[in-house]
Amino acid sequence: MKVQLIGDTVTDISELVTSITWSGDYQQAARRLEVSIVASPTDYYLPKVNVALGNMLKLLTDDGKELFRGYVFYRERTTLGVKLTAYDGLVYLTKSKGTYNFKKMTAEAITKKVAGDFGIQVGELASTGIVQSFIADSQRIYDIIMQAYSGASKQNGKKYMPIMKNGKLNVIEKGKVKVKYLLSSDMNIQDASYSESIEDMINRVRIYDENKKLVGTVENAEWVKLYGVLQDAYVKEKDKDAQTVAKSMLKGVERSASLMGVLGNVECITGYAVTVKEPYTGLNGLFYIDNDTHTWQDGQYTMSLGLNFQNVMDVKEIQEVGQSSESIQRNNKADTDIWSELQSTSD
Repeated sequence: MKVQLIGDTVTDISELVTSITWSGDYQQAARRLEVSIVASPTDYYLPKVNVALGNMLKLLTDDGKELFRGYVFYRERTTLGVKLTAYDGLVYLTKSKGTYNFKKMTAEAITKKVAGDFGIQVGELASTGIVQSFIADSQRIYDIIMQAYSGASKQNGKKYMPIMKNGKLNVIEKGKVKVKYLLSSDMNIQDASYSESIEDMINRVRIYDENKKLVGTVENAEWVKLYGVLQDAYVKEKDKDAQTVAKSMLKGVERSASLMGVLGNVECITGYAVTVKEPYTGLNGLFYIDNDTHTWQDGQYTMSLGLNFQNVMDVKEIQEVGQSSESIQRNNKADTDIWSELQSTSD
C-alpha cells in the first residue's frame, strides 16, 4: 500500500509507515484512516515528516488505485513516532449545519443543493424520483441528506448510503454492489461469530390519522404468534402511502455476524454485499457489510467485517421545526402512551 501526505507538496511517506488502519461504519458517515509513522529524534538519517492538521492523506494500492482521501483531524507525537487520524470529506457534512425549506424536491436534488452550498463536489447520486417537502431547521448536513433518502426509502423500500469516491460525494443504493470475493473458513476466515435478537422487533404497526383515530393495522401474524405482540404506531403523512410506510416499519429477527482475522480485500467495505461460506456458525449466503476494519501491519493485511442478514440504512426522521432530538424522543414517548390507550379502546 502507498500513503501520500499532501500539504504544500505531495510526499510519499509509505516507507515511514509502520501500520495502517482503514475503517468505515454505515452509522458513522465518514470513513477513517489511522496511520503510524516511525520517527526518532536521534536518528538523523531518518527523513523528517511535518504533518499539519488539515493536511490531506491519501491511501492507494500499489498499482495507484485511490482507496481513500481525507483530512488530518488528530495527530499525536511520541518518542517512537507520529500517529495520525484522518477522515474523508463526509466529516464536514457531520460537523456543519444548515437551515432549508425544501418544496417538492427529490432526495437527489436536495443532496445536490446542500452539497453545492458547502462547496462539496458531487459524483453519482442514487435516483429516487420521489418528491418531498420538509423544513430542516439548523440540522447537520449529513442528517438532512439522510432524512431525504430515508423518506424515499419509506416509499420504495430501497436502502441508501453516502460515500466519498475520489473526493466526490456519492449516494449509493446500499447492498447493491456484490463483491466478487468468497469468504470461506477453508480459505480466508480465522474466526467468526453469529448472533440473533428480537430486542428491536416490530411485528405490528397501528396506523392512525392526524386525530389519533385508528384507521388500519399492518402485522406479521407468524411473528406475533411466535414472539407475542411487539407494536409500533404510525400517523399518516401527506404524500405518503400509509400501508407502504407501515410495512417498512416491521422488523423481524435481527441476525448479525462478525468475521475476524480475514485475509484482506479492499473491495470489502461498508455498503457492499459479500458471499460467506462458514459451516460451523451456519453463515452461508449473501451478507451486507455494516462495518469494516482493514489493517496493514508487519507485512500482513487482514480485515474484520460486521455483517448483517438484512439490508439496513442509517434512517433519519424528519424533525419538526425547533425540535431537538431529545424533545422528539419525549414526544414519541408521549405519543406511544396515547396510542397505547387508543389501542386498548380499539381492540
